Amino acid sequence: MPDYKLQEAYNFGDSIRFHAERVPDKPATIFEERTVTYNQLDHLSNQVANGLLALGVNPQERVGYYGKNSDYHVQIKGGTNKVNAVLVPVNWRLAPPEVQYVMDDADIKVLFVTDEFAGLVETIQDQLPKLETVIVLDGPKGNWGDFAEWRDAQDASDPGIEAGPKDVDVQLYTSGTTGRPKGVMLSNATVYLGWEGGPKAPDDPEIVGTWKEYDPDEVSLCIAPNFHLSGNGSIMTNIRMGTTVVIHPDFDIQKSTQAILDYKVSKIFMVPAVLKILIDKAKQGADLSAINLISYGASPIPPELMREAVEYIGCGFLQMYGMTEIGGSATFLEPEDHTLTPTEKMKSAGKPGEFHEMKIVDPTTRKEVPRGQSGEIAIRIEHPMTGYYKKPEATAEVLDEDGWYYSGDVGKMDEEDYVYIQDRLKDMIVSGGENIYCAEVEAALFEHPAVREAAVIGVPSEKWGEEVLAIVALEPGQELTAEDLVTFARSQIAGYKVPKQVEFVEALQRNASGKLLKHVMREPYWKGHDRRVS
Repeated sequence: MPDYKLQEAYNFGDSIRFHAERVPDKPATIFEERTVTYNQLDHLSNQVANGLLALGVNPQERVGYYGKNSDYHVQIKGGTNKVNAVLVPVNWRLAPPEVQYVMDDADIKVLFVTDEFAGLVETIQDQLPKLETVIVLDGPKGNWGDFAEWRDAQDASDPGIEAGPKDVDVQLYTSGTTGRPKGVMLSNATVYLGWEGGPKAPDDPEIVGTWKEYDPDEVSLCIAPNFHLSGNGSIMTNIRMGTTVVIHPDFDIQKSTQAILDYKVSKIFMVPAVLKILIDKAKQGADLSAINLISYGASPIPPELMREAVEYIGCGFLQMYGMTEIGGSATFLEPEDHTLTPTEKMKSAGKPGEFHEMKIVDPTTRKEVPRGQSGEIAIRIEHPMTGYYKKPEATAEVLDEDGWYYSGDVGKMDEEDYVYIQDRLKDMIVSGGENIYCAEVEAALFEHPAVREAAVIGVPSEKWGEEVLAIVALEPGQELTAEDLVTFARSQIAGYKVPKQVEFVEALQRNASGKLLKHVMREPYWKGHDRRVS
């Protein structure tokens, strides 16, 4: 086995440098017709870094990326890290007002954008006073230059700027409980040192043959969006381990299946809704036997779906539960816990990772409760998020002085440390792996002049785990159809946040003090379910 010495690579730029020296001619990324080796990636990211320096980007200033997955994203991420700047991927599913808010809040100085979204940036550019330079990835467009031409005009030597463990590496935006998203700052230590309980090079006899082992000859497929930790994590994990990653702009079942066949992809992350589609392809005759591990999150795999996956794909499964604020997964339901005969453990999210501490606390006092009793899930790792960007008060609400992050999720832990997710303290819906805060959707609905009040809840969905239901009371004398309200909401918020169902009522259910009784509203939809979340 090769001596990886991965402990020497503390950040994304160092990983590129390390493997460029060790395996210079090995493919690092494959995107459509472009294959980039580790040596080429090292030089290309150096060029991006020197280009950013020429544009006046200083350490820890923000560089934006607004577009779907691409090998260019990897080069830009490498270049940004090599000048110790912070990459801010912008969610391309957001509506224009949301995009404007994120870009302005993040203080983005230089923005890389694909031609697909360049027109939208043009419409909001006058509302982005901190934005100095825009470069189009498949340009040029108007006064904005073309990325490849700009990059190739730069010096390819390494700028030699250090990115320390505590320096912020990436800033990812999450939906906000008050209707505004928050920028989660993740340091190099969070995204790299926090993985010590996760994937490892195969030079440790204790992990050989387990899900943690990464074979350097493996090929991975990245279909998760880069504005999510899962998409960034997929890229960072594989570049750190020196494997080859095939990158798709977004999820396309035909292209993904073909990539798995063509490149013999062995590990892949997906939400259960996508797994169902993959199984259907296997039933139609697609050979997916190269897959040895499917990791998934957002919701458990129903026993019948897993039984079909084992029958038609024949791989192991790894369920992960976590959040952006701790840099990834906190618990793991390992392959051996996925049995064809349903067990109580299969209802769990697994056990804490070896470098994760977890406790269940009373949400009011934050004191630990006895095993088996429900409460708020609290997590501690050595390197959690640096904080929410420019929001110290919001940071202090969830991250205490002792390093405990309070998740807002309700659960319990058994005597064997298995964690069971039961509900949420936060008014949040998880649909197809996306976090949707009800207040954000309600705020958009309130903008319609015919809406007097609205309550948004999550209801069960076979395809997405949960979906958005809006319960709406109209102003006296007003008329409005569900279709019209959905169309209006789509102009204000991202499509995945828009209600899938709308119910009109005379008045919303409230208690004596006027507080909305959302638990009462949700109850008819979740009757018969073991828990009130998916």
